Amino acid sequence: MGGFRNDTERGESTAKRRSVLRALGGAGAVAALGSAGAAAAGTPAAARARARQDGEIDPVYGYPAQSGEEEPPVSPNVEVTLEIRPRDAPIPEFVFEPTGLYLEPGDTVRFSYESPHHTVTAYHPEFGYVPRVPEGVPPFSAPPLPVGGYWLYTFEQEGVYELHCAPHEIFGHAMRIVVGSPSGPAADPLPDVCETAGTATTEETEAETATAEGMDTETTEVETTPDEGGGEGEEEGPALPRFGAYTVLRDPALEPDNIVDERRVRWDDLDPESKRLFLRVEGFPPC
Repeated sequence: MGGFRNDTERGESTAKRRSVLRALGGAGAVAALGSAGAAAAGTPAAARARARQDGEIDPVYGYPAQSGEEEPPVSPNVEVTLEIRPRDAPIPEFVFEPTGLYLEPGDTVRFSYESPHHTVTAYHPEFGYVPRVPEGVPPFSAPPLPVGGYWLYTFEQEGVYELHCAPHEIFGHAMRIVVGSPSGPAADPLPDVCETAGTATTEETEAETATAEGMDTETTEVETTPDEGGGEGEEEGPALPRFGAYTVLRDPALEPDNIVDERRVRWDDLDPESKRLFLRVEGFPPC
């Protein structure tokens, strides 16, 4: 496991890192270093070599290890496990444990793959999502790794991070991390998609109004604006977290302030209604 650093070691490491960042010019330097590091790394293999050499986790590729026997280049502060749990349904539960986590800036997390076929992917605009990580954070993601492997990532920038497993997002495999204090786009709640569900379109509303006033609806002209998702023939806009991930991240137990108070929020702390399935397996096997 490589061991987790104690509070004294973590404090010394964090203080040293913050002193260096202040000397380099604060937030602007952090962004510059992140971009330069990512460009220099280029590939996950190069990022691994760099991490082994200088003990710094790449801001895009992190540090993927194929086996838990591999010694990590940086001692992690906390562990998150990626699990598959059975339930009374054809599709199991896909779990980050804990599902809500508080960190100090500069903390490194070990994501341990206790089950297969997972990623750890940020809700980032460059992946096609609405931004749900702090501004300036690069688009980072862990690759699928064998069972027993792990992925390291250092959360340098303060704010709220929402993460998901790309293959299992629709089944609720998502989590929220608060680094320091709640800030950034994900500090605000996800929009309530039910508020607009079933709402009449602008054309329908104008037509109903015109009919009620005895006007000729055939000659009523209505100017419309495409919605965020785009109309027919329109390019789709950035996506919200989907299906199960959306309801998991809307659970009150994962509100950023509650994560700060509790430090760790377990999957079992979430309301069962937040973990419900939206898809059913039917017609398989085909025999």
